[in-house]
Amino acid sequence: MAQKVALVLSGGGAKGLAHIGVIKALEENNVPIDFIAGTSMGAIVGGMYAAGMSPQQMIDHFNSEAFDTWLTGEIEDEYQFFYKREADDAEWVNVKFDVDSVFSAQLVPTNIISPYQMDFAFLQFFAQPSAACGYDFNNLMVPFRCVASNIEENKAYISRSGDLGSAIRASMSFPFYFKPIEINGKVMMDGGMYNNFPVDVALEDFNPDVVIGSVVVGNYDKPSTDDMISILQTIFMTNTDYSIPDSLGVLVKPNVRFLELLDFSTPNSIVDSGYVAAIREMQPIKDKIEREVTPSEV
Repeated sequence: MAQKVALVLSGGGAKGLAHIGVIKALEENNVPIDFIAGTSMGAIVGGMYAAGMSPQQMIDHFNSEAFDTWLTGEIEDEYQFFYKREADDAEWVNVKFDVDSVFSAQLVPTNIISPYQMDFAFLQFFAQPSAACGYDFNNLMVPFRCVASNIEENKAYISRSGDLGSAIRASMSFPFYFKPIEINGKVMMDGGMYNNFPVDVALEDFNPDVVIGSVVVGNYDKPSTDDMISILQTIFMTNTDYSIPDSLGVLVKPNVRFLELLDFSTPNSIVDSGYVAAIREMQPIKDKIEREVTPSEV
């Protein structure tokens, strides 16, 4: 029986663009990817690939002006008619007080970045693949799982079906930066809060023969006093086991720890870091995986 291979992609913000380089190297070396599981940025990259995007298409997207609007929340001019346009305002966060607000639970906003442009982009990317797979992630071009955090029940939530865009959007909803969303009536946030490297999910759901893991973060990345996002990451993200036993698979570790969590200014170099790291581990990968696939079979 042919070996089955699962690719597991960690969370890690901008560092997760390195996963694209890992996938590119695996494709070029005819390494099969039969299943994908990812968290946060790993869910975005993994979901795009599972939905049929090539590494080059992903690279092009993350170099585009459209992607910049994900990070800023700015609505592109061509879509302004979908939303109520408000006067320009230089404020970063606007908190309004009145007599009753002292007792209001909604005093502080839940997000810095407006979600509208990102939500619209996710609809564009994932609505058609969701419908085509019958809202069953096993029926995507590559069977896929992603992890979000159910903050009402304080546990990880595994998305196996439903709207693909919503599942990925939940997985990458970093606390206070991106607005949380609801799935099945439960409030969901970034999956890294409970499981930032879902090897266990891949094993339980797919039972692969070999696991290739791409890890772009660690448990002991020191936060910067000048970087609120890294401080929030340290507060909210639980310790994760980022290892894979040698008997089970191979771990790829791109050299991206110098990057800040949301520094997307050099996407090509981040992708290259993933590519180089995967090439470095290619012989151990091929030692474990005898089966090959041609580009036409991918």
